[in-house]
Amino acid sequence: MMRRPRGWEEKGFTLLEIMLAVGIGVVFMGGAAVFLSSTGGDRDLAKARAQLEEAAGKARESALGTGKARRVILGGRGVDGVPFPDGIEMLVVTPLERSKGRNGWKTPEDYQWLFTGGGVVEPIRILLKHGENEEQFSFSALTGETVTEPRTKR
Repeated sequence: MMRRPRGWEEKGFTLLEIMLAVGIGVVFMGGAAVFLSSTGGDRDLAKARAQLEEAAGKARESALGTGKARRVILGGRGVDGVPFPDGIEMLVVTPLERSKGRNGWKTPEDYQWLFTGGGVVEPIRILLKHGENEEQFSFSALTGETVTEPRTKR
């Protein structure tokens, strides 16, 4: 046991306490940055993505319930005739284009997105643009859930 001279009082923080506080702050800041960068902080992009996910979910549930194929009509500015919020543009890469070796983004013109009676979803990649903000994601063929993708050059 170490003896300390009289009058010695512990004041302030130790280096370990300061390092822990800074580390916790960095973790919180990193989490906030990831959360905000997922849609670039753009609420209209988030609404458009939710609109796509909702249409896909309804079509898949209907296809599974009836055993018959369903289709969702994709346009450059909306889904099934329902427009996106102002300024949102959608680009897609379809499996047909990929099979032909073309991976470029194209504006869909009444593209019929297929949901089979067995619940399999046509796996498409989607890029939503709103001004400078972009969000890129794809739909899983088996579950119909979206997966956010890193942005790629077009």
